Amino acid sequence: MPPEVLVHLANIGQPRRPRGAAARLVPSVLPDPDTATGQLASLVPRPVAAADLPGLRRFQRAAARTAENLLAGQAPDCRVLNAFARDSTAYVELELVDGVLGRNLVWDDPSIVAGLARRLIAELAILEPGRLRRCARRECPLIFNDTTRSRTQRWPAEDPCGWRERQHRRPHRTAAGQPTWPAANGR
Repeated sequence: MPPEVLVHLANIGQPRRPRGAAARLVPSVLPDPDTATGQLASLVPRPVAAADLPGLRRFQRAAARTAENLLAGQAPDCRVLNAFARDSTAYVELELVDGVLGRNLVWDDPSIVAGLARRLIAELAILEPGRLRRCARRECPLIFNDTTRSRTQRWPAEDPCGWRERQHRRPHRTAAGQPTWPAANGR
């Protein structure tokens, strides 16, 4: 299970320059319910209410600090994350699937924050911290989980980071048509 919640929350509000954009965009972090609902659409099943915003902002900052700690080789503050998940509860249901009895653990999360915190804790419990990386492009502050077998992934996405990195490394042409290579240390 890749660290979907951790990576998503840590990357909210990070400057980005989408392909075709002239300048970098710096999105606000969960500024209002509608924007927050869009920013968290892949993580939460319901719209964000105004009452959810203060807790979500605190939790987003805690998740971002957790990611930074892991990238730096430091342990995250478990007490902080546990406090966010404290209100989540679960119960067991008996189910019948294809004639076979089984059990199913059903979570009851009283808030969006509690549900996200519970999921983040589950991710962190099985995370391989060595696979958590920051984009190799200096201009890109995004983090990602390296899913390659060889652990050599360099950027979170081919478009735009991989594309821009290769464009930067291509030789530039002078007016006379002669190639000139960019400086070795210039990114």
